[in-house]
Amino acid sequence: MDVAAPRSPRFGGPVRGVSVAEELADVLRDRVLDGGMRDGDLLPKQSDLQEEYQVGTTTLRQAIRILETEGLVTVRRGNTGGLAVRLPSETDAARTFGLVLRSRRVPLDDLAAAVRNLEPTCAGLCAAREDRDTEVVPRLRELHERCVGLVDDLPAFVRACRDFHEGLVQLCGNTTMQLLLGTAETLWSAHERHWVDEVPEGSDFTERIAGGLEVHHDLIELIAAGDVDGAHGLARRHVEFAQSHPLQERPGVAVQSLPES
Repeated sequence: MDVAAPRSPRFGGPVRGVSVAEELADVLRDRVLDGGMRDGDLLPKQSDLQEEYQVGTTTLRQAIRILETEGLVTVRRGNTGGLAVRLPSETDAARTFGLVLRSRRVPLDDLAAAVRNLEPTCAGLCAAREDRDTEVVPRLRELHERCVGLVDDLPAFVRACRDFHEGLVQLCGNTTMQLLLGTAETLWSAHERHWVDEVPEGSDFTERIAGGLEVHHDLIELIAAGDVDGAHGLARRHVEFAQSHPLQERPGVAVQSLPES
């Protein structure tokens, strides 16, 4: 027979052998993440929270400190101050992901391999979307045209191409894939920007740029036609080609974490 877990007499959750402050942090965390709050919304005043949850000042401050450490709230000072909600972002996830990879000294080509294997799947998912004609293809064409207009400015062109590749991820229609690969794409983009900064003046990438733009055009056409396998295959070959130069120029480099904003 299943036995229900004992409930916390204070907050109604399962008893976990933790402090009251930790239990309160759990409740407030649920309130932030599951209560429909938006980024920048304010939680009730601390005095109101104390009254609502029947806790002392020290306990509440400890709970708030836990949420601050997790990055879920910030304390605003002054007349318009209070506990402001800070919802987790993709950049937050990428920063944490980067710290983990950096701590394990993961080589850059390992990160590149993950992007190389997952991004084509997103291209295939874009092609599989029934609403691709209205929700995917127009946006990809817009991103592609931006690339075309920046061929004479290598740093700006590379950033625009990154937007195109990240667009494939964000338009794939799968939220988990968007977040999972989005963190990897964000880290790879940061390294790619470093590579661009180190390119010797006068380097000629005319042929590579023209070839990349042609592939972007063909990939959009495959997605528009709903050719899942074709989009996946072309995206795979293109990512391999696009990654080849940065990886050759920066051999043995380990993944670096994102700087704090």
